[in-house]
Amino acid sequence: MVMKLAKAIQAPSVVVIDPRFEAYQELVESARSGRIGLHLRSSGAEGLALAKKHAVDAWLVAADLDDMSGLDFVELLRNQLEASQTTDSEGGQQRVAIVSEVPGKPGHWEATEHGADHSMVKPISMADLETFLEMTPAEREMILPGRDLARSILTLPVSMGAAVVALAVVMLG
Repeated sequence: MVMKLAKAIQAPSVVVIDPRFEAYQELVESARSGRIGLHLRSSGAEGLALAKKHAVDAWLVAADLDDMSGLDFVELLRNQLEASQTTDSEGGQQRVAIVSEVPGKPGHWEATEHGADHSMVKPISMADLETFLEMTPAEREMILPGRDLARSILTLPVSMGAAVVALAVVMLG
């Protein structure tokens, strides 16, 4: 139960497999601020090697990779994930999206036939990622707070504690 709760409040872990990273600038900024964990890989081979080492929440795979098609990568990834889930009982559902430059290429049905959960069009925003991960508004607030919100949550308990101590001193004095 504690492990599930700890996992529930962690920032989502995302892997981008794409030789052209410029379409993911908003995700890079979100990773810098601690809102998500982000791994960037430029080839399918690098992505498959990473899949052996890390369980992630979302895979964003370009339709065209340097060493294979994105659809082929998704099939290989799904096979690898299925094989590892038989030996790893804690493996959760990892969502996979095909990301393209042009809407409809590849089409949603073609992407799902190859094992993708969704298809997306570049550039990818945090809102796109939240929708893809099917996050509720409450999860967005808990897991993906803005910098100012996170800072105020952290400072609020300290200032309230100081106020309680000051009030106790006034009442006793």
